Amino acid sequence: MTSAGIALTKERRGEVRRRVLLAMSRFGREVHGVRAHLAEADNPLGGVDQHCRVRARLHSGLVLRAEAIGGQIETTVGRSATRLALLVNAALDGGAGGRRATLALRRRRPVE
Repeated sequence: MTSAGIALTKERRGEVRRRVLLAMSRFGREVHGVRAHLAEADNPLGGVDQHCRVRARLHSGLVLRAEAIGGQIETTVGRSATRLALLVNAALDGGAGGRRATLALRRRRPVE
């Protein structure tokens, strides 16, 4: 776990670890390793954004990445870990193509 601009206290590091492990726990030994990077950046519209990028390496060699940006670090970590779990699930089911797959930060449009 790495960070840029965010103080990683023992409690915060434990919380990030818990959230990521919770999202990845159902995949067991299929996931070789997970890394998280936390950053804090100024928002051009004012305020500060929390950024979380997570990466998982599967035993097959496939590297999957997901990221999220938000106002609270806990929410941002949870969202990026959930997105990574969706990618891992798709990759294990044969749905992800190529050596690397990334989940884009897109908002779904409301159904009209």
